[in-house]
Amino acid sequence: MGMEPEPLSFNTPEGDPVTWEVEAEPWHDPFERRLTLVVQGTRLVQRRVPRAEGRDREYLYDLLENEARMGARLLTRLRGDYPPELPRLLGYSLDAEEPFVLLSDRRGEPVTRYYGALLIAEQRGLQVSLFRAVRILSACGIVHRRIDPSTVRWDGTTVQLTDLSHATLAGARRLRLGEAPYASPAQREGVGVASTSDDLWSAGMVLYRTITGRDVADRPDLAATPALQAIHDVFSAAPPTASEVLARLRAPDPMQSIPVERDLALEEGRVAFDRAREARRDPADATAAPATPAFDDRTRVQPAPAGEEPRRTWLTRWLPLDVLLVLLLVLWLVNR
Repeated sequence: MGMEPEPLSFNTPEGDPVTWEVEAEPWHDPFERRLTLVVQGTRLVQRRVPRAEGRDREYLYDLLENEARMGARLLTRLRGDYPPELPRLLGYSLDAEEPFVLLSDRRGEPVTRYYGALLIAEQRGLQVSLFRAVRILSACGIVHRRIDPSTVRWDGTTVQLTDLSHATLAGARRLRLGEAPYASPAQREGVGVASTSDDLWSAGMVLYRTITGRDVADRPDLAATPALQAIHDVFSAAPPTASEVLARLRAPDPMQSIPVERDLALEEGRVAFDRAREARRDPADATAAPATPAFDDRTRVQPAPAGEEPRRTWLTRWLPLDVLLVLLLVLWLVNR
């Protein structure tokens, strides 16, 4: 018995409202299901927050919105051929009772299925593709923060790095997130600012676990693993960049063929996203403090240069008294 087509209404990444006819699989997972577009036959993934889950765990809405935000950021930066290593945002509906995002279909299987079973050529291919993903995210100013065996998929040729719900912008304050061994020590402790080095650590751990089949509690010893010599220092205090690792693997830098640009239509779509985001918020919260636009990084307040704030405070405090003293001096000279 075939699935019955149903209409699905949402906003495109540009903010345009559309309705697609889809055939939907049952919700075996309350947070995710696969859809098929009736006309094109394209497969996609719908990720949502069920009503009951959102009532008990409000933060799930924030994670879903963050997934849309990061997906839109990638679209605004990667206007050429979209890399297969990353999920592509196709649309969102954040003002629905059960909000959702639409993403390109999953490829491959979680790397947990390949522990210790990859051929030598596949081991190299896995490393190249995973560090391509980290390199592209880095060029777009994004730190994934949750690279682990559950978010890395492999189809025998290319990695797909899924789940951007915990991603953040490079340079943002680090928050405690993740556990050993996949989260870096700095990320687990929540010190400093988010950096691509966090993703390098996580990617290295995923590669070690997948290629060797061995588990590890902390920093692994790579000396006895020739296939991983290209990443021998990703767990050090001074890790290499993703592009340096790719060079060691004799793989080209993907950013040489993927220009990072800004798409004005998608930038305008951010406004529609923000409206949808605010529509779901409690009106009392919305009136208490205006929300910062979710996508526009230019709205972030830049810190004042060192010493500027104390100087401005001094002038504000003493300038009226200075003016009064000058006036009194002038009057005294005139009346002499």
